[in-house]
Amino acid sequence: MLSKTRFVISKPQLITLLLYVQGSTGQIGEEIVGKTRLMKLIFLLLKEMNLEQNISDETSFEPYKYGPFDSEVYDLIDALSELNVLGENPPDRHAAKDDEEEEVESYDASTKFRLTDFGCLRAKELIDKTPKEIVDKLVKVKTIYGRMPLVELLHYVYNKYPDYARLSEANI
Repeated sequence: MLSKTRFVISKPQLITLLLYVQGSTGQIGEEIVGKTRLMKLIFLLLKEMNLEQNISDETSFEPYKYGPFDSEVYDLIDALSELNVLGENPPDRHAAKDDEEEEVESYDASTKFRLTDFGCLRAKELIDKTPKEIVDKLVKVKTIYGRMPLVELLHYVYNKYPDYARLSEANI
């Protein structure tokens, strides 16, 4: 009888792959706008797509100001930036929003995350080794939630995972 081994990746690899796969635009390497959005996408990958079993590192999401939060994600973003895998750009501030959405969006839109050329090469090597079902889960989460207005994304996460919303500062 053949045993099926599970595919295991680290959290930095998960972030790299998430930034590499296409989202709603269908473009490889589509950026993710905002730290809060990136955090929620990782959380949803782990919870809704059951990728926790594929992560080599322990995940430690806990309730915080804007819902589920894992401080290690920020450390990993810094490390990936230092390794020239990830780049950060300031946001465009031209879109008009209502007051509530503006408050949440301005808090979150401090950074646009994208892979560098080097990061894209590393991600391509990694994605070639990643099972299709995991890549499909990454694409699904990035496509559905990657361009969703942040207020809607937070509302969805708060309603589906209320234990993580109890310390929220967002007026949603």
